[in-house]
Amino acid sequence: MDTKAQQTSSDPIASMTSLNGRHVKRVKRSNIEVVIPAFNEELNLPWAIKSVQGWADAVWVVDSESTDRTRQIAEALGANVVVRPWLGYAKQKNWALDNLPLQSDWVFILDSDESITPELRDEISAIAARPVGEVHESGFYVNRMTYFLGRPIRHCGYFPSYNLRMFKRGKAHYEEREVHEHMIVDGPTTRLTNLMNHEDRRGLEHLIAKHNRYSTLEARELTRERMRREGEKAGPLERGIAMRRWLKRHVLPRLPLSGVWRFLYMYIIRLGILDGATGLRFCLLLATYDLLISLKLAEIRSLRLEDDSQRLENDPAKGLAIPEGRMMNTAATVAAPPTPPPAPPVQVAVPPYVMHMPGTAPLRQPEALGSLGQRLIDPVIPVGQTPPADVPLRPEPEGPPAPEPLREAVPRLVEELNPRENVPGVWPAYKSVPVSILVPVKNEQRNIVECLRRCNWATELVVVDSRSTDQTIELSQAMGADVYQFNYNRKTGWPKKKNWALESIPWKNEWVMILDADEYMTPELAEEIKRVVTGQWTPQGSAKRGCGDGYWVNRRFMFFGRWLKGCGYYPSWNVRLLKHRLGRYERIGNLGDTGSGDNEVHEHIVLSSGEAGYLQHEFLHYAYPDLSAWIEKHNRYTTWEAFAMEAGDEGAVNAKLFGGPIERRRWIKRFGRKLPFRPTLRFIYSYLFQKGWLDGYPGLVMCRLLSWYEFVSIAKHREMMLAKREQQVREHKTRFR
Repeated sequence: MDTKAQQTSSDPIASMTSLNGRHVKRVKRSNIEVVIPAFNEELNLPWAIKSVQGWADAVWVVDSESTDRTRQIAEALGANVVVRPWLGYAKQKNWALDNLPLQSDWVFILDSDESITPELRDEISAIAARPVGEVHESGFYVNRMTYFLGRPIRHCGYFPSYNLRMFKRGKAHYEEREVHEHMIVDGPTTRLTNLMNHEDRRGLEHLIAKHNRYSTLEARELTRERMRREGEKAGPLERGIAMRRWLKRHVLPRLPLSGVWRFLYMYIIRLGILDGATGLRFCLLLATYDLLISLKLAEIRSLRLEDDSQRLENDPAKGLAIPEGRMMNTAATVAAPPTPPPAPPVQVAVPPYVMHMPGTAPLRQPEALGSLGQRLIDPVIPVGQTPPADVPLRPEPEGPPAPEPLREAVPRLVEELNPRENVPGVWPAYKSVPVSILVPVKNEQRNIVECLRRCNWATELVVVDSRSTDQTIELSQAMGADVYQFNYNRKTGWPKKKNWALESIPWKNEWVMILDADEYMTPELAEEIKRVVTGQWTPQGSAKRGCGDGYWVNRRFMFFGRWLKGCGYYPSWNVRLLKHRLGRYERIGNLGDTGSGDNEVHEHIVLSSGEAGYLQHEFLHYAYPDLSAWIEKHNRYTTWEAFAMEAGDEGAVNAKLFGGPIERRRWIKRFGRKLPFRPTLRFIYSYLFQKGWLDGYPGLVMCRLLSWYEFVSIAKHREMMLAKREQQVREHKTRFR
């Protein structure tokens, strides 16, 4: 046995047998062991393992604490599962190469969304069958065939696509890079002839989440290289990889309209046009990836260099989106191959580790409200499917809900925060206005203090939470709010959070004002609300009375540090002040769970007593602290859009060209659904007709993002339709088999 396998009992791998009574599954067959990194890969992993099952000496799945059935599936298919906290893309794989008790002379790194073809299996088995000393090469590059929306991408610059995956044990490691890391080999390398397949079956929402995360990491990596003036220190790279790396470092940061050039390169020069409609969509998606890198580079450069360096070194979570493995599945895509009944997860001893939590000291200014922490969401359940038995639906308690008990840290936080103090301005007196403020939240410690501080004149503050894992609950309670927990039923998808709150919470006041945690009151609006709820309000300026039971309120979107006056973001009317008994959010097309979360997305409040009026003053919306947050949120929203398209956009608010603002917006959206080249038309409409050009560079960025939003909505809808057709075909074959 290799000396690496005879380590002390303190080593997590060596101690696995003695701790759990389980032995490493290894059979001498091919002189090749396969290592598969994984995180929430239950849809992809069966294909990867089955492609190496029966011929690899051992299969190692290095799991990064998955919350789905990844570990059970791997065990059931005969793999050795090792649980290791996530270290980073390169570090995780290097840890596996340094610590797994590998014994075969050859190692193959296989991603969870890849599979080895029989032809490639035969080719690498023939190499490994020779005495290792007689093989001149130390590593082999393998070509990948990428599949997108179920079809192969044979052009677009994505084929051929060589990655070094097979190498002599102990002769290779990954370069220390945050993303798009490549393997450095001690010795000569060459290319293999046959292919492996690359297909992520988790849907477009996962792919977009991955691009969001990768583009942030890529921008950070390029920034580090610029700050440290690093050259190519990693070692020799395959010629195609080296060329791409050089272009990213020296050309991409200097290109105007980088996404446009990437599209032309992929679609025209690299013949993506030959891949048909799938190639067009693939090129558009990858062009957006380059656009995101460029925008995030500009976002980083907007900081001072020394601040930038400190931010990257000391705050590694800043700007990172939800890890793509934690996203919902967009559609019921092609099912993975059947697996045996799941086995219990293997518990592997790992060294102690500490989850880093963001700092607790709340910052007082909106422009310095701290960093985005890594967010956790519910266990992954594919859209349109019933949650499995191991993810129980939480039943609603009988009777009216009760607020959360006060947390232990609240008295200390009250002293630190002084909730009676408001920001400068002429505000109503503390707790003097008979109105309730409703704030739906999840992991909003970055915003919640300043949001509630600007509402301390209301006699009731209510925060409705969805099992936050940060300090949202303690901070809310310290600011004087009652915190209620909302248990979203993902099987039915209804009611969502705000409707549940309006219906269930025992309100102390007749009037409720609804705010998101990233929305901030202004003194003028607070005073106007006071006059409404005390019966002293009369319409002035642009205000209108309506039925008197609810009011539209306008908001100003802040983006890239400034107020967007164009792009279709202003005016932005929503019914936010209402008598809670008389208003509910509409339900679009009787939709269930759409993967957009437990909050109402683009649904609007409908009053049972008539038309809502209009208030004169506005509030501020700091929705997008960075570009990753925008992409993350709108990745979920585009999933909602795809389901709304399928439902025909039918809701309680009618589509009328000459109706109110929401009726007109809905008519334009429904009309636009029928037009060709919708993403391009959306950019032209937002930038020219809605005067996005008046907002300068932030306006240009926003209009390009809105064009991307339109494209992704269409792509997800088509993905959904394709999945439905494939499901119907499978059901038809099953019925007549």
